[in-house]
Amino acid sequence: MATELDPHHLVALMHFQFQGEQARASRRLDPTSHSLKYGIRDDHGTNVRTFPVLDALASIFVSQESSQVVAIALQLNSQKQEIRLTIAENQEVRPGQVNHLTKVWEKLQTLSGEYAKQRGSRWDKHEGMSPEIPWDVAFSLRAEIYSDIYQYSLKKQMKRITKWKDGLRLFLVHLLEHRGGANLEGFELNLFNAALGLRATLKLIGKLHDNPQNQLTDDQWKTIYEQNTWVTENVRLVFVDGGRMGCESLVNELEEYYPRSQFELRRALEKLTSLDRHIEALFAFAHSPRLRHALQYRMSISVVPEQTRTVKLPTSQEQWQSILEAACNERRVWQKKDSALLSEMFQLEYTCPVHCECRLIQYLMAKHNTPWDNVPPFNYIGVSKLSCGACHIWMEAFNGLDGRQFYTRGSHGKWYWPWGVPTVGGESLGKIMAEKISVEYKAYQRGLGRVRLDSDSSDAEPLRVRPRMGAAVADRVASSAAEAVLEDGGSGLDLMKTPY
Repeated sequence: MATELDPHHLVALMHFQFQGEQARASRRLDPTSHSLKYGIRDDHGTNVRTFPVLDALASIFVSQESSQVVAIALQLNSQKQEIRLTIAENQEVRPGQVNHLTKVWEKLQTLSGEYAKQRGSRWDKHEGMSPEIPWDVAFSLRAEIYSDIYQYSLKKQMKRITKWKDGLRLFLVHLLEHRGGANLEGFELNLFNAALGLRATLKLIGKLHDNPQNQLTDDQWKTIYEQNTWVTENVRLVFVDGGRMGCESLVNELEEYYPRSQFELRRALEKLTSLDRHIEALFAFAHSPRLRHALQYRMSISVVPEQTRTVKLPTSQEQWQSILEAACNERRVWQKKDSALLSEMFQLEYTCPVHCECRLIQYLMAKHNTPWDNVPPFNYIGVSKLSCGACHIWMEAFNGLDGRQFYTRGSHGKWYWPWGVPTVGGESLGKIMAEKISVEYKAYQRGLGRVRLDSDSSDAEPLRVRPRMGAAVADRVASSAAEAVLEDGGSGLDLMKTPY
């Protein structure tokens, strides 16, 4: 019972317990309960609206289909008018990745200048919202940036589309059949439009994906940009007009078509439009008068080197049982079986990577003998993916040391092994982390009735302004998508029955 718990052992234990499944529901950052410091502006509301910008920058850094996660930190030196982005990922950062981000940043600077020129002196800085973004202003430049990002992230985006498109198409088939051939209305029509627009986009994108040598023309990329913006607008209306539970209510209504497991409609729509929403956040960043000075500063990029920890795990059933007893603070019969399984599952020694968001925090806390050592980083870290359970708890423990605080947008609640504890914070931080993991593990076992009861027993708000298509452009894109129905013949139901 007196065993001193090692956080590495407990992370391995949580991985064993949940086998890649969520240990608990996703947790999102609540910005109202945290102090945000050293952002682009000394203003809480503006700093919150900066969250999606950093998450977008991290996300457009991803080009591989899988196993690539990126974290980005921001430092801003107002006196020297310099800004630095520090990047960590779970693999080695390549020069081509840095060049891509630099290229996009430079074009965002140009876009910011175009917007400022169009805006002139008409914006009152005391207004609560930024002015609207006219669709036609800098449209060709936006389409060019869109093309650059989409082509760089094509493999990742096509993986998302391939995973979800058939499920969405079949869901629409079931919905149309369920409605008995009646015309869809309200957010259901928006859902159909989103699937229709996605189908039209894939006719063009598919050519590039199947053969990268088939370069699309500038006009084709403008069409793709318009179509995907229309898709994203329709998805947004599904979420808004359908209400908080609109997708879930619709899924429940069609449960007869899904006897085994329901279709994850909301997740499918979020995944299919994620890249477009990130690009939209960057365009809103370039348009924001409050954030414009960040794009006027000289930008540099620093890369965090890879880091691993060599970790030895217990190898005997007796050692694992001792850990289970200490984590639960009691001895139970089931621990004998679990400890035997644990001793069979894990080997003695592992090379454990330190995940990118934790490694980035460690890097920011160290001294590197550069002027940036004296420039505190913004305490929100942009990530391309929600943090895992271990990283989330490590950051909670780090933030409890009464020093600098760092946050990401949340955790998906899954536990992975191998996973390495950063060296910053020393043994005291490791003990805090071990205690926090033990609490979660014991709470889970308590929920299963395997241990005794105790005696007393989130999305950052995005930048809101985006380019408005206007009725004329939206009608043109809708007409173009509708032509697909006529071109392929038949009704909307017939079209959705046809794979794409």
